[in-house]
Order: sequence, then C-alpha cells, then structure tokens
Amino acid sequence: MKGNQEYLAVDLVELDRENPRIRRFLEDYEGELNDDRIALALDVGADTGEDGAGATSPDKLRNSILANKGIMQPIIVNRLADGRLVRIEGNTRLWIYRDFNASGIEGDWSSIPAIVHDGLEGFEVDAIRLQAHLVGPRAWDAYSKAKYQWELHYKHLMPLDRLVDLCGGDRRDVQRSINAYADMENHFRKLFEPGEDYKTERYSGFVELQSPKVKTAILKAGFNLDDFAAWIKDERIKGLINVRQLPRVLADKKTRDIFVKRGIRAALDAIEKPEVNSTLREASIGQLARVLSEKLDAVQWADIKRMRESVEDDTLRYLFDAQDGLASFLADFEK
Repeated sequence: MKGNQEYLAVDLVELDRENPRIRRFLEDYEGELNDDRIALALDVGADTGEDGAGATSPDKLRNSILANKGIMQPIIVNRLADGRLVRIEGNTRLWIYRDFNASGIEGDWSSIPAIVHDGLEGFEVDAIRLQAHLVGPRAWDAYSKAKYQWELHYKHLMPLDRLVDLCGGDRRDVQRSINAYADMENHFRKLFEPGEDYKTERYSGFVELQSPKVKTAILKAGFNLDDFAAWIKDERIKGLINVRQLPRVLADKKTRDIFVKRGIRAALDAIEKPEVNSTLREASIGQLARVLSEKLDAVQWADIKRMRESVEDDTLRYLFDAQDGLASFLADFEK
C-alpha cells in the first residue's frame, strides 16, 4: 500500500467513525454522533493517549503541536470512490487541527499533512490501524525519554523553556525527569560491572527521589545518594513508590535499622502492621483475588482522591506491593 503525501483542508477530512474507541463510546451514549461527541469519545483533553498506554496524552499533544507549529507525522487518509476523504489514523491530531482552526489559534491550521491512499479495501484499512496502534512503533520508556531530555538540555544547550514546549508537559515535570536521570547516572551506574545488565527500569525510583522531603530524610539520617542507589539496586526498596516512605522509615532508629537489614516493607510493617484475621489468612489465592476485584470495582472517587493526596496512605502501599507480587507470579504463566 503506497500513498501520496498531500496537504488536505481539515474541514474536508472526515473523522473516522469506525475507530474502535468511538464505537465503544456509541455503546454507552445516545444521540447524533457529531464532532463534539467524537472528541469526547477520543478523550481529547483528558490524560489518555491516542495510541494507548504510554503514549502522549491529548493535552501534551496539543501543546507540542502548538510549539512545533504543526505535526511531524502525517495522518493517514483513505479517498473513497465518491471522493470522500476518511481518516484512518490520526483522529486526535485531526480534531486538534480543526479545533485550532475554528478557535482562531495563531498559525495556519486550515490544512493538515496527510498520506492519502485511494480506494483502500476494508482489510487494508484494518491492517493500517493494527500497525499504527497495536504493533507499530513503541513509545520510549521513561528512562530513554529522560536521557534524551538531559542530552538536549546539557549537551545541545537547548533552553529549558523550549524543551518544555517541545515535550508538551510542564516545567516541573521536565526538570524532575532531567534531574532524576542525572542522579541515576551519577550514583547508580557505577554500581554495575562491565557487561552487567543496567536496570533502567529502576529509573522511577530516582524520579521519586526528587522530592525534597526524601533527599532531606536521607541526608539527615547520615546516608547519601550512593547509599540510596545501592538500596535501589539490591531491592531493599522493591516497590519504587515506597521511596516516598523513606522520611517515615529513616526518622526512627529502630525502623531505620530494620530497613537497612531487611528492606522497606519490613520497616513499614514495624511502624504499623495491619491486623489480618484468621479467615483472611485461610482464604485461597483465588478467593482473595476475587474479593479484591470486587472491592476495587466499588472504590469511590473520594477514596481515590484521598489516596492521591496522601503519599503515606497504607492502602495504596499495599496495593502496589500486591501489584509487584502479582506481576512476578503471573510472569511464569506468560512463557
């Protein structure tokens, strides 16, 4: 399938109403499927990426398009026999262009770069969708993004404000990513022998380290960032969100000693070990998993908001511990 690149008037290209996310939306909502409803189905302005988990959120995509004065990757369009132009891939980008154009945002948003195919059959359209959204180029992992941001800022001397514009995020997040990468490279990498697998997936622990409370607690307890890196490597802090708990753990000599010897989970349990009755302990894994699923389905928004605002919430900590345990356990069934 070979298409031609063209600039198409945004008002002449139809949003793809066969998009799986739009069809899912139609199952729950009634009424005319206008552009505003399509935008809602695409979660434009929400924190869900066009390409799924790990992709850029629509808000960040909007900001990046503004900073770059356009898109770098053309949308994909099918020209039907009756002349209609139907978008196959790039619904969110097309909607953003149309919104900018209608809102009078500074710049030329009246036309959009597109790869145009003539008269594609249904199976060919499906093939493009699958390649773009399921088996296409993967989003960079967090460590690789931070490494690239650090290089642009420090090696290529790109001003931070420009970098923030291009990334589409906010200044604090970009600065935190850069600082986390620097701390990781300065204190973590030297713990690895030549040829040893460098655990870049532990990067999120260094993001959590950027909290002033965490760094202060480490230094106040007589440790340094080399010690922190060693804790991450030997998995004394296994669930990386538990880095947030270091101020609690390191503030008390007893729990501090437990942490150094046995890890952060043991130290946190020493602070406040939850009571578990005999019925729960005797339940099977299947029973516990079923009840947990039911409990999670019943969680209210107020509870989620409370847990988001409290980094010391024990419920959240145990959930992440369970997530780690489940991921490790289920990995044996994916081989």
